[in-house]
Amino acid sequence: MLIFDFDGVLINSLDEVTLTVYNTATGKLATSLTDLPPALAGLFQRNRYHVQPIGDCILLMDWCLNHYRRASDTILNLREYETIISGSEESTAERTIRIYETRKHFIEKDPECWLALHQPYQPLWNELIRRQTYPFVILTNKNRDATLRLCRHFRLNMQTIDVYSGDKGVSKTENMQQIQARYEAGPYYFIDDSVKNLQELDAALNRQKKKVLIPLLASWGYTGPEDEKFARKFGYAILKQTDAILFLDKKKGG
Repeated sequence: MLIFDFDGVLINSLDEVTLTVYNTATGKLATSLTDLPPALAGLFQRNRYHVQPIGDCILLMDWCLNHYRRASDTILNLREYETIISGSEESTAERTIRIYETRKHFIEKDPECWLALHQPYQPLWNELIRRQTYPFVILTNKNRDATLRLCRHFRLNMQTIDVYSGDKGVSKTENMQQIQARYEAGPYYFIDDSVKNLQELDAALNRQKKKVLIPLLASWGYTGPEDEKFARKFGYAILKQTDAILFLDKKKGG
């Protein structure tokens, strides 16, 4: 079974996430990056790779709002980032719901503008369109409605049942357990741009050295400066888009 992350693997949504999280943190409803100070957007996007559950983006944005004027080129190390996200009394699930609600208002206000903030990663996206009968699922922290809306807009025919999303704060590990229950036979090949996500799923599924999950790092996504080094340390293969396309051929029917 082949499994794709969505943001940072199939779709570049970095500008949309920046705007949506800015609106969530400030209570505004900006619809263009030109509405944000360039230094603020740049600081957030440089550090976006740290985020796992999308709800933590609010805490990163709050930090950026307080620091972009004097530290716009900063790239946080892991300890600094973990300090930032450890200081909230609001749960991750509550923050995630707020982001999804803000995104919903954004779409309702200007759906075309919202869609224009996304670009499929090419050539991988078109190869998936060309293989509409190829069996794969999406495992994402994004909400299902937005994921399916983008798939339809960019002509990728995905069924609702094949999108395992972050609605109601469900984690990737919990969704992976649902995928296991649906597709009993492994192994599961998972392409994600987050080493931390791959590590968590690796630890959860590959107990007693059983390779149920094969973690694969997407090098074209929201990766950090040390992510490829960490991936190699843990034995994860690093893919370019051309590698992922070859991988589709290799795993066809298997």
